[in-house]
Amino acid sequence: MKASPHKTHVVQVEREGVSRPRVLARKWLLLGAAFATAAMGFWIFAGVRQALDKIEQARSLAGARDVVPFERKRLSPLRMNGVRLFQSTLSARAVERFNDSYFVATDGGLLELSPRGQAVRRFNVLDGLAESDLTSLAAFNGRLYVGTRSKGLLTFDGERFEQYVWPDRDAKTITALAVDQEKLLVGTFGGGLLSFDGDNFKELRAGEGDARLDAVTFAARRGSRLYVGTFNAGLWVEEGARWAHYTSSDGLASERIIGVVEIGGQALAASDFGLSSANADGLVLAPGASAGRAWQSVLTVPSLSGIGQSNGRVVLCKDDGEFAALDIPRGGASAIKAQEIDWTKPRGQRSGARLAATDSSLWLLDSGGLRRSVEAEADQFRLASSTSGADAAKRRVSFEGFGEDDSPQSLTSNVVSALAFDSTGRLWAGSFREGVDVFAPDGARIAHVESDELRETNALAPDGAGGVLASTSQGLFHIAASLRVARLDGSERQSGGAVTQVAQLTEQSARGASSTSGAPSRREKQSPTDQAKQQTDDQLAVATPKGLSLVAQGHARVLTTVQGLPSNSVYSVLPFDGRVYAGTLGGFAEISSGRVARVFKDSNSALKVNWVTALCGAAGRVFVGTYGGGVFELLPSGDLRAFGETARAFVNQNAIWSDEERLYVGTLDGALVFDLQTQKWTRVRDELPSATVLSVAGRSDQIYFGTTAGLARFDKKFFDKSFLDASE
Repeated sequence: MKASPHKTHVVQVEREGVSRPRVLARKWLLLGAAFATAAMGFWIFAGVRQALDKIEQARSLAGARDVVPFERKRLSPLRMNGVRLFQSTLSARAVERFNDSYFVATDGGLLELSPRGQAVRRFNVLDGLAESDLTSLAAFNGRLYVGTRSKGLLTFDGERFEQYVWPDRDAKTITALAVDQEKLLVGTFGGGLLSFDGDNFKELRAGEGDARLDAVTFAARRGSRLYVGTFNAGLWVEEGARWAHYTSSDGLASERIIGVVEIGGQALAASDFGLSSANADGLVLAPGASAGRAWQSVLTVPSLSGIGQSNGRVVLCKDDGEFAALDIPRGGASAIKAQEIDWTKPRGQRSGARLAATDSSLWLLDSGGLRRSVEAEADQFRLASSTSGADAAKRRVSFEGFGEDDSPQSLTSNVVSALAFDSTGRLWAGSFREGVDVFAPDGARIAHVESDELRETNALAPDGAGGVLASTSQGLFHIAASLRVARLDGSERQSGGAVTQVAQLTEQSARGASSTSGAPSRREKQSPTDQAKQQTDDQLAVATPKGLSLVAQGHARVLTTVQGLPSNSVYSVLPFDGRVYAGTLGGFAEISSGRVARVFKDSNSALKVNWVTALCGAAGRVFVGTYGGGVFELLPSGDLRAFGETARAFVNQNAIWSDEERLYVGTLDGALVFDLQTQKWTRVRDELPSATVLSVAGRSDQIYFGTTAGLARFDKKFFDKSFLDASE
């Protein structure tokens, strides 16, 4: 009986001995697990922190990559006496409200209008504008931002202009400006889509591949979605930092998008070939938003150029200024019937039409000016799906002209491709597309001549009787002093219509000789019919793309490569000192006694480029302008002298003239002026409306330069050294 307690005691001791190591082991296991857990947690924390650092670093790198360096420059007005610009501000590209005025971007500078449409001021390069060819406008942070064709982004504070350029990219043209979420969006043709917060520029890239958004046609936010249209790459849509991309394969009418509106839950995308619709909410955030044909065709409208909204209705316009208003049927945009759309045609011929919304109004802008939508009672604009016929007048959106007509000195077109003074002192200015303007000696425009045939003027030459000969893409025309137009038959038959230049020849010239000046003789007063007949009977040298036509008594003899011309494409002709010179695509030729006596090319002369675009006689000397090789002089020895100062200059077609004191040459980079006495060249560029000088003409005290952005008149004293020194 005693053994049992003892055994029991021993057993208890044994259990305690066994239990303590186990407890210690468990403690160590728990400590190890806790340590491992902590280590793992630390490792996970370190990994997450490292990942976050990498993400932040990637974001920083991406942000640094997207930051766009820029240069900012204050532009000062040019204080140049003796310079006057003639420009049209009729062709409107954009309109914006700023500082209680309306500002209009045109191809002839910046126009300021009062709230009632009166012209307040016209800004051009002499006022500090970097260039006259403007594309877009936006008011942002108390400044007006102005897009240009080739000079970057401008800002205007009401008094002075500043310029932004981006040295790391060739932005080419500013194509769109829009304010979005306290930032200015700047669309460019070659430098991507930029965002500006007032201090810095960043580039916005789209999609997982960070695609550059080039050739932007418009950018606008509709609700929560940002739409970015492009010239040839379809439509990008951003929502919640996610992007979706759509092209014609997704149902868009074409790749060139001109605008998007949202109405009734639908997005309507306008392209240059028609209108498409889609469910707006499903474009980006819905699953599979970018897959399949998300867009449905609504209308096929070739030359569609604008889309907007007015009084709850969708407004469309075509490039020629036609416009129409649409109500969206209950069945959606796809239920719109093209035959029920009532298009309203504008008066006159227009081009470049677009729609813009600013100051709670819809505006129609085109080459004919600026028009604003007219307010009307809401029920006047309502259109049931069954409305037609008698109710057609009710469904038209109305636009009224806004702004004054151009000044009496303005041009019909700012692209001045040809200039000439007639024998009465009137200036004739030919444009590439819109006929010929006639200006009185005091500078007022007194007439405009235009027809379907009299367009695309290549050159003008006085006829000696108060009229001119017009070389055009459709042939040769005589415009009499009375403005009667007559085609001169025979000269253009061999060229398929086009004439690049014409020169009148005397009887001596017809045998290969002419007077030094080449000026036509004056005639007695004749009737328009007799004048046209006289011009037909004249002996002319006519430059055409198919050779040089020598016209006499209405009959043409053509010189081509068969007869020895270096090329059939003749651009310029000059009667000079008993000979006729013809500039061609392959060099220039000297013609004597009706035969090609000598040819000058890069292979047998000092010519650097064979494309001869202009010829001019000055003070007994012959000057030759080339496209890309500068200006040369034909010496009495028969050799060509190159002018190193003009090397690589692109002389525009027939853009050369002399007053016997200086030679004036129009190029792609301003006007080159050569002093025949000092033998020195100077360049005029900043004072011109555009650096591209297409034509030159002058009279006793003034020189005129026709450019792609208007006409510039210089007093001759401007080119005197003493005057230039005083102006600096």
